[in-house]
Amino acid sequence: MRLALSDGRARWVFLALVIFAAIWFSCESAKLYLAARWNESADPNQWRAAARLEPGNARCWEHIGLYNQWNLGHRNLPEAIHGLQRATKIDPRAERPWLELADAEEMQGEARRARQAYEMAQWDAPISPSVAWRYGSFLLREDDLQEGFAELRRALAIEPSLEASAISGCWTADPDARAITDQLLPRTSKSYIRAISDFISQKQTGAALVVWGRLRNLNQPFAMASTIELINELIREDHMRDARDVWKEALQATGWPHSTGHDASVIFNGGFEQDFLNGGLDWRESRAEGASYAFDDGVSHTGRRSLHVSFDGTANINFQNIFQYAAVESRHRYRFAAFFRTEGISTNSGIRFEIFDPRHPAEVQAWTPSLLGTNPWTWETIDVECGPETRMLEILLRRTPSSKFDNKLRGIVWVEDVSLVPMQGK
Repeated sequence: MRLALSDGRARWVFLALVIFAAIWFSCESAKLYLAARWNESADPNQWRAAARLEPGNARCWEHIGLYNQWNLGHRNLPEAIHGLQRATKIDPRAERPWLELADAEEMQGEARRARQAYEMAQWDAPISPSVAWRYGSFLLREDDLQEGFAELRRALAIEPSLEASAISGCWTADPDARAITDQLLPRTSKSYIRAISDFISQKQTGAALVVWGRLRNLNQPFAMASTIELINELIREDHMRDARDVWKEALQATGWPHSTGHDASVIFNGGFEQDFLNGGLDWRESRAEGASYAFDDGVSHTGRRSLHVSFDGTANINFQNIFQYAAVESRHRYRFAAFFRTEGISTNSGIRFEIFDPRHPAEVQAWTPSLLGTNPWTWETIDVECGPETRMLEILLRRTPSSKFDNKLRGIVWVEDVSLVPMQGK
């Protein structure tokens, strides 16, 4: 289409239309600019002015609603609900206004309307973890546990980092570890292991054991190291029977190398054939000034390697840095044995094993002889009788400080074939 602008009147009309359009666009731009500026200010009156100037702007109404909802000094829930309702009508696809409207309705005591707002948010954002999380939390507060667990489970499937908070919230609503495990947690070994850790952090070891039972029956792979935290906590709480059971079940489930049952010793990895798990019912180690240790493939008694501990002669060392906890039976007798080989162990205080009950030291405390100088493979043994309260023994490779002037320890010790075997009868 072509406009005929050859006569003066047409040109004036066209010019007037252009000027009018320019003024209109300028005014609209000014309105938008002012509304945006007022909406970003810290003055609630300017927010209201922005909403009057641009009533079709959902963000302006949301801003007003949030101010009235969360201004604790001048909270006005009816105004908050009004503003948020306007925002949802203007932009019904926006997730946040629906969620905030649901919160405001719940604060106002309108649970039914709050649920409707959450459902609208879920309709608009069906895969949003924040919607599922907040809706699930609301349902827990309303004692709708089954639906609440289902919503929180949807949130965890998308955002696993919420698991600790979800467990805490569900535990507060219903302290039932079986329901939480079966209805909330995704059925994966990673999720169950995280849950075990979360329950331990809350000092809920019984609940952690429930999750452990589910993990064991899940038939999904997991690492032996991931069970150490639970076993350590059971040991710390003196639940040695549970610690021993979980340890045995974990060894079998993970395929971690261990004795198949022909060896009656309650000491694990007594031949030092596997690297230390540094926890659970395996050996634990910590660094010590003046000493170093490693596995020696070149020197062994019966296996393929031994434990090699070297002292450099720089310290009068109080060595107690390699040890293991062993689960035992009260009022039972055990025979402890170990093979040592030494080279140039100096001073009058050598290397040996100490066996004692760390919780009831008065009941059990035994020492093997202290080895000095240079010795070929030497078998050291001692009988240990457990007291009525003893359920755990600590097996500690030990050197006590010397009181002599020449007291800095030098030399090497090799250790292998450490065992603690129950004797016949009690």
